Amino acid sequence: MFRTKIQRKSCNTCPVAKTANLIGDSVTLLIVRDLGISPRRFTDFVDSFPGVSTRTLTKKLSFLESEGLLSKKRYAEFPPRVDYTLTKKGKGLLGIIEKMEQYGKKFLD
Repeated sequence: MFRTKIQRKSCNTCPVAKTANLIGDSVTLLIVRDLGISPRRFTDFVDSFPGVSTRTLTKKLSFLESEGLLSKKRYAEFPPRVDYTLTKKGKGLLGIIEKMEQYGKKFLD
């Protein structure tokens, strides 16, 4: 039988499983990729990911912030402005994304 979820026990002990559970979807990877280039605002993500709902983006950004992968800086302006940046922990994922890009260019083009 094919299992679609990684068993909880292996998630607690296997570094690959823990990382996959943290970044295991394309929207999360693309957010980290974009933040690796420069800080972004919410509207930048909306423009960058057509077809992804604002609700999904909000949830992903909140999750990444709660996991310590990105930080959010609020400015006391009107209209409100928020910039998202990668933390040191978030920047650690850029090597994985770079390897994925190399793989895509080599095997998927």
